[in-house]
Amino acid sequence: MRLKIEGILWILRCAAPWRDLPIRFGRWKGVYDASRRWSDSGLWESILAALASQHVDEEYLMIDSSSSRVHQDGSGPVGGQLAHAIARSRAGLSTKIHMACDALGYPLGFILTGANVSDFDQCKPLLKRYLKKGSAALMDKGYDSDAIRNGVNEIGGIAVIAVKADRTLKPDFDQHIYQQRHKIENLFGKLKRFRRIATRYEKLYHTFAAMLTLACIMIWLR
Repeated sequence: MRLKIEGILWILRCAAPWRDLPIRFGRWKGVYDASRRWSDSGLWESILAALASQHVDEEYLMIDSSSSRVHQDGSGPVGGQLAHAIARSRAGLSTKIHMACDALGYPLGFILTGANVSDFDQCKPLLKRYLKKGSAALMDKGYDSDAIRNGVNEIGGIAVIAVKADRTLKPDFDQHIYQQRHKIENLFGKLKRFRRIATRYEKLYHTFAAMLTLACIMIWLR
């Protein structure tokens, strides 16, 4: 089992085709089948949830998004691109990762959409799922809206959201706390060191989500 897990991590890090998996990890088909089996069972999601629940720092919740370009091998999934969180943007076919992390920059969970989907609609379920009463919600000016601020207040959190320059009435926010928001940007940098995340090679939503979840687990275990 350990060799299979190490083989999956090698694929995650190097983004090579499964058939190019070095033989020291065993037959590539056996490692691939194990990866699909564990992904379908929800194993990686359970491990990430357990790590986050035990070690989360709830002082702040940070939310942001980043896109991953879709490789030609990941395009054209059965069921259509939209069903698998793939859409065309100015940069080409991409998947957007809407991420929530704790005060130390450790990943809590994410939502995948096509790259053309607004951050606003995905922010609300992440807030409901991860924001705790009394915690600050840190977001950049792309999330500056009365609706999101009201959503944070309804949960009992504190909105620390940068203000757009064209706002007539500019809400106050704690600029000192806001400086901590760089940690979620650092998190995306760490995730994209895994080449399978920097570029999406998986056709299916759940297989790409599994690879991203595994990358999040590795960040927790460092």
